[in-house]
Parts: sequence; structure tokens; C-alpha cells
Amino acid sequence: MNPEDLSVIEAAAAIREGVLSPVEYVNSLFARIDRLDSRLQAWVTLDRNAVLAEAARCEAEAGNKQFRGSLHGIPVGIKDIFYTKNLRTTMGSVLFENFVPGYDARAVTRLKDAGAIILGKTVTTVFANLDPGPTRNPWNPAHTPGGSSSGSAAAVAARMCPAAIGSQTLGSVGRPAAFNGIVSLVPTRKRISLAGVFPLAWSLDHAGMFGRRVADVEVMLDAMSEFPVEKPSRGGPFRIGVVRGFFDDNATAEARSLNESLADKLANSGFVVEEARLPGIFDLAEPVLRTILRSEVASIHEQLFRAHAASYGEKLRALIETGMLLDATLYVRARRLRQKYRTDMARLFQKFDALMTPAAKGTAPAGIGSTGDPVMNAPWTLADFPTMTLPHALGSDGLPIGAQFSGPPLEESLLLALAKAIESVVGFSARPEL
Repeated sequence: MNPEDLSVIEAAAAIREGVLSPVEYVNSLFARIDRLDSRLQAWVTLDRNAVLAEAARCEAEAGNKQFRGSLHGIPVGIKDIFYTKNLRTTMGSVLFENFVPGYDARAVTRLKDAGAIILGKTVTTVFANLDPGPTRNPWNPAHTPGGSSSGSAAAVAARMCPAAIGSQTLGSVGRPAAFNGIVSLVPTRKRISLAGVFPLAWSLDHAGMFGRRVADVEVMLDAMSEFPVEKPSRGGPFRIGVVRGFFDDNATAEARSLNESLADKLANSGFVVEEARLPGIFDLAEPVLRTILRSEVASIHEQLFRAHAASYGEKLRALIETGMLLDATLYVRARRLRQKYRTDMARLFQKFDALMTPAAKGTAPAGIGSTGDPVMNAPWTLADFPTMTLPHALGSDGLPIGAQFSGPPLEESLLLALAKAIESVVGFSARPEL
């Protein structure tokens, strides 16, 4: 048994059965980090002594058949915008390179309460925006891992940890999952508390999680959710609406073709697959999102930006400067239009259990000067629909391709049930050669 190859579910079961030592598990992951991270740069802060001490506590408790929860002894990576008590939290910025919070983010507290071991802090792009960090894609280090949750996605794909958490304002969880060939879940916004998470845009920010199997993100959701995740409202056969138009127009020919092949495969496997027609208000998604994003980013950063403008990346600087010029009435109007957008889009779920699109425009772009385009993900973040990315194929360049599935608000259990069924059909097992 290679501990680094275990899924969250497998590792948790092995710890409960006494066949996996949390201390040995953590040491095996540290050995892998030592071997790989100089090349991939997924981690920004590791406190090995504290991690090993916590692993020893978990091991002692397990030896006495005392388990804190479903994640007892499971090492988890934490995106470096989530506050962690006594552990440096930089937000990817030189302005916070020595900042050590005095408390944990609520999401981190819930993970600890479930028995998780905080393995370390993973690289985020600067203030979780589009200005890239140093992390590279495990499938090919000459390509981006996506962002802004770059380190979390790369660490899970490279088997440096079995699971990690991230955040998404546009496409910062779904897109990295696609580029790294792993599973992600971004729940409905109010499912997971954002207390103690440095914001990018208050009303758009979502917490999310990465794993290598659907069951991994399911157990993470159960641990992190602020209220119980109810059973699915219905069973199969699941109804999938394939959304074309805008999404096909923005995808590469290869991504479109592979997405259609997946839709055909699902239709031949008992799923009800039909085309979904977007409501007219979808055309307003981009300007509404842009107005809200710029206004909220400027509000959050204005004071710090005026004092330290030179420390901001080019893309974030442009967002802030534009947002500072926007009239408040435009922001209010955009927020009202967002409510109608959400309502009109949700009507699609009267017919479908989930909506399917490519999770990214194509495979991960070459170079690390960009994290890719969030165009495939942002419309669903704006609508606040729970969304998953599932890997299903490799592109002609040998890099993974993901499909994106969005479900009804607060029906994560339905989306997870559908995703498990899809996972069993697809059987994606490729992994980066490291």
C-alpha cells in the first residue's frame, strides 16, 4: 500500500482499521513534497513539527478507538487565503508575507473538528485574482495549473495530499480541477462559511474542495457544511441538460468534441441527455458579473491599494482602478439583475437535474504567465449553483479534460449522486507521471 495513492475514503478506513498510521501517512506525504515541490511549487508554508505532533495525537486517539470524525488523521491542504491559527497566511502577497493569524477560518475549524490534519498552506495567486503565482501543472510543468487555487489543485493531482480546499469567485476551483485532472465541488455559497477567509468579492466568493474521487469531496462537504446535507431529492435515471451555444463558442474544437463524446456515452448508459436552452437573460451575465466584481474588489482593496499600489499585480490593479470609478447605482442595478438572472436560470432545473458544459476552454495553456480563462465557470458562480468538475479524457497534448456539472441551489447531494454515477461510467484513472 502506497499511502500517497489512497483516496480520502480509503485512507480514513485504513486509519480506523489500524492498518495506516497517521504519522507514517504524513511522513510519506512530506517525502513526496520534498521530492516534487521544488519543481511544482504548490506549497507556501509547512510547519512539519506541528503537523507531526497533530498526527501523533490522531494516532494515539485511533489506538484507543477514539475518532473525532470522518476525516480523522486525513492530511488536508489549505489555500493560503484561509486564516490558520499560528500558521502564516500570505494571501499570495508580499504585503502579508509575515502575517500569522490568531484564529482559524471557520471552514478550517470544521475540518479540524472532523479530525483532519492541516498539512500546510497551498499557493494562491495574488489575493486570489488572475495574476499568477509560481505553481506549475503536475501533468506538464511547462503548463499552468490554473488558478487562483493553484497550489491546492496541483498538490492533490501530484498526490502530495489526498484533498485540499480552495475558493472560487469566477472559476478558481473548477478550472484548476479540469487542468489537473481531479474532482472539485463548489457548493452553494451559504453551505460553507467564509468567516476568516480573505475576500476578493464578498457576494461572489465561494469555498470549494478538491479530491481525486467524488466520494472524497462528498466527505469534505459533510465536514465543512454549516448545516446538514440532506439526501438527494430524487434518484436516477438522472436528467442532464447539455448547454451548447455560448459554451461551445468559447471551447476549443477538441474540448467540444470530447464533451459531446461524453454526452453520447452517458446517453448510452441510461442517463437522459438533452440540450438545454439558456434564457435570454444569460446574455447579461458577463456585464453584471463584471460590474459586481469590480465594485466589490475596489471596496475591499481601495485603502490598501492607495498605500501599496506597486505591490499589486497588473490584472488586480486594473480591476481596482476601474471599480473605483464605478457609480454606486450601477452596482445596485447589477445586484438586482443578478437576482433575476439566478431565478430565470434556476427554472432549467424544472427539467434537468444538472447542466453540463466543458469545465474549461480546453487543456491547460502553456506557460505560467496566465491561469487560463474562467469563462466556462463564471456564469454558474454568478448564479450560485453548486458545481462539480469531473475529469473524463486526455487531450491530444496528453493533458486532462474536465466536464462541468451544475445543479439546483442547495441540492449538492443530488449533484454528488449524479457525479458518482458518471464517475462509474467514465472510469477516468489517468495520473501525471512524476
